[in-house]
Amino acid sequence: MHNDQEIVQVKLDQPKGVQPTTTSKAFQMKLGESKTVVVYNRVNNYILDALLKAVFRNDH
Repeated sequence: MHNDQEIVQVKLDQPKGVQPTTTSKAFQMKLGESKTVVVYNRVNNYILDALLKAVFRNDH
């Protein structure tokens, strides 16, 4: 059985144009015994995109 990881978008109900006032941890993922990725709620889209491509790249 092949274990594929999925990325799921999570949205919280907030009025448009309202930014959170404080930075907090959005999610944390353990990649190995000594590697953990932590993403905060105010990360820029291009940084998150690059991070996800680096973590989930296909090495076939």
